[in-house]
Amino acid sequence: MKPLTPKQHTVLAFIDRHIRRYGYAPTVRELAEKTGRSRTAAQYLIEQLMRRAIWSGRRARPVT
Repeated sequence: MKPLTPKQHTVLAFIDRHIRRYGYAPTVRELAEKTGRSRTAAQYLIEQLMRRAIWSGRRARPVT
């Protein structure tokens, strides 16, 4: 498997930190704001991670 690109690594690290802190994955908007990307770019990076089976997109617990 090819290694993660720097952008993919940044997004995955943010998702991991967010899940550890809050118990659920960030929204695309939160991800875009915190990583300095557009929502479209953030969504594309998420889709790349999901396609590579690095992140499933599942939440650790439901948001209430």
